[in-house]
Amino acid sequence: MGFLRDLFLGPAAQAVTGGLLSWYSPQDSIHSLFVADALPVAPDAVTRDTAFRVPAVDRAHDVICSVIADMPWFTYQGDTRKADQPEWLTNTKTGIPPYDLRWAVCSDLFMSGWAAIGFELGADGLPADALHIPRALWSLDPDGGIRVNAKIDPRYRQRVVPIRLGYGKNGMLVDALGDIKAARTIADAYRDRIDNPIAQTVLTVDKDVWDEWDWNERELFRQKWIEARSAAGGAVAMKPTYVEVDVSGAIPTDLFETGRNANRLDLANHAGLPASMLEGVRQGGSGGGTEMRYTGVQNGAQRNEVWDFGIRKYAAAIAARLSLDDVCAPGESIRVDTSRFLTVPTPPEQQTSED
Repeated sequence: MGFLRDLFLGPAAQAVTGGLLSWYSPQDSIHSLFVADALPVAPDAVTRDTAFRVPAVDRAHDVICSVIADMPWFTYQGDTRKADQPEWLTNTKTGIPPYDLRWAVCSDLFMSGWAAIGFELGADGLPADALHIPRALWSLDPDGGIRVNAKIDPRYRQRVVPIRLGYGKNGMLVDALGDIKAARTIADAYRDRIDNPIAQTVLTVDKDVWDEWDWNERELFRQKWIEARSAAGGAVAMKPTYVEVDVSGAIPTDLFETGRNANRLDLANHAGLPASMLEGVRQGGSGGGTEMRYTGVQNGAQRNEVWDFGIRKYAAAIAARLSLDDVCAPGESIRVDTSRFLTVPTPPEQQTSED
């Protein structure tokens, strides 16, 4: 395994064992992640690209990442926001704005339960600049060491800080794997039903007449019936006595909506969002009719609920890890500014983090 890691990732950029990173004991899925990413993907594997093809996953990802990315990070001394903020929180030499850094970190946490930031260190030994390191370009050794792909600029391999969403959380690509696959299966069945609809009109021909006809005559009779029904005045039809017409009704309107909505609910639970934010809450009635409710986060109470029981864990994980002394000076902490999102139902303007 070590040979394969070095082959695909290059030499370890940082190897820290015990102490600060002892909490980051990788799980089995983490051990094999890089080999799995570097080798050809199995046909039934679920990657980020295939997961994004599931609308509920795509929307949940964008809702969570856009909210977190729009919240600036600030350094605090105790409970007081410092006037002099670290430059890497508001600017960067990478050309990638801090907004994108926050989005990328949240995206990796959402998909895999882990994210990493690479820091260039200043003269004081604290971060002077920051770069998001994609999840496929770093790994954790069983002993807690960090390996980073040699393609990452060496300046941002001086200190690599992994961030974990929560103990036992593996992200949507693992925890929601079955439901993502189910969503794709339901979507395939949905498209197949559209491409191959169930016959809505059945012509029952008397046995004697049926036996007299060859295949071409049967098909000709069927086509003539289709043409007559499609022509002007097709609402009125005539038929011989040896044919019975069975009209089973219109094309079913549900088209697997019950299964699709149940799948959205499962994915919403995995993502920690209200199902209404992913649309298609439920199906009602017994005749195939569907009740669809489209609701959003329209007031402060709803915003607080979405935050407290869903999105907050991302901000808490980021703030907790970045507040350790390898990122902040002792006695200082980094917090995510939630004020605009939680206190104002309709923010008059977007928060800014770039100076």
